[in-house]
Amino acid sequence: MTRFLSSLSWSALCPHRWWSAWRSSKGEPARSETDPTGSPCPETSVCPGSVVELTLEAPLAASGVVRAALGFVFVYFTIAAAHLLMVAVNTLDERFSALRYQSDGVEARWLGDAPLAEEIDALRRRGGAVAAARTSQPLRMLPVSPFLVGAAAGLILSGFALLLISRRVRSDALQTIMGVFAGLSIWTGGVEYGLVIASRSLGIAKSVAPYDGRIVGCFGEYVLLKHTWGILVVVCAYLLFLESNRCPVFVWFRRRLPLMRGAVACGRVENYAPRVAFEYVTITWTFYVLLLWAYDPLVFGVRGMLTHALFFGSFGVTGWLVVKLCRQRGHGPALRYAIGVGIVAWTPVEIAAKWRLFEQPWCLLQPTTALAFFGGTALSTGLVVREVRRSRRKPQMATALRALALAAEA
Repeated sequence: MTRFLSSLSWSALCPHRWWSAWRSSKGEPARSETDPTGSPCPETSVCPGSVVELTLEAPLAASGVVRAALGFVFVYFTIAAAHLLMVAVNTLDERFSALRYQSDGVEARWLGDAPLAEEIDALRRRGGAVAAARTSQPLRMLPVSPFLVGAAAGLILSGFALLLISRRVRSDALQTIMGVFAGLSIWTGGVEYGLVIASRSLGIAKSVAPYDGRIVGCFGEYVLLKHTWGILVVVCAYLLFLESNRCPVFVWFRRRLPLMRGAVACGRVENYAPRVAFEYVTITWTFYVLLLWAYDPLVFGVRGMLTHALFFGSFGVTGWLVVKLCRQRGHGPALRYAIGVGIVAWTPVEIAAKWRLFEQPWCLLQPTTALAFFGGTALSTGLVVREVRRSRRKPQMATALRALALAAEA
């Protein structure tokens, strides 16, 4: 029994080694590096009993699939909830800024894909109150409301607050979760609503919408966002030559161009939250710019070749990325890898909605959608946190068994 406990103390984290420990306790030769069938044990990449093994090894082979599923669902729900959050903020803005919006904003400069008259005719053909809405000559924007400015500032400050709080969190998985929410808040407040405020102030209109019996210009923020591609190129060039950058995409390019002067940077990262927030913002930014240029009728068009290539290519790439996601070791790496996987997998959803193949439920503020997407985000976050805590208890259990074995030997 003592020999069994001694072997069990270091084998608790690999199911194949329970068999070897029991064989050793019976006096039979143990297969230290194989499972009961004689095949190599996949969990023997480090020295048995080492601190590294007790910290990193997974208890079951299926744990990688569980981590991948939780991370993917978590990221997917946060993307959908971010859309619904903007709808909720816009609804509150219309309610609290009704007096402000009774006056017209600046004159709109039309930069839509179709002529303004065609856009207004298409809007009127919907019938109802839209058909009776008046069109001011010239077309006007809505003014910038104090509520909208406050909402943008609040989202930005909440994102920075999460980054400050993350300094006191030790788990890299929990730091990753906080980084995702921080990046979402900073992107929504600083970029999405920042460009909304800029488009209303500058009078840039890409589409028209009815409001309080009149037709106003809107969605100019997408024109501004599309033309941030130059800034995005500068950021990507910096990340490409930044040797401490560990992003797999940039590492792949550095190895093949070649731009590597030495080994990939390694070492402990004390706080992943700022990196994750930056990752979330830059990946979202990249795919936004890519899709906006693909939709441009002067380049490819909504149903053009590039849009179809992105739609079908995203499915194939998503399958390959999910396989790689399942191979990530630990909840933190899995969550960080799931950010890119989730955004890539969201691309065909965005394109299908642009083709009007379905109505986007995350753009409809209703009790059911709020429960589904806000509740789903909270539930998936809770499940990830629970799994992180359970995985942290397993090395503690293995350490306790080892202490028990040493006491039994004494």
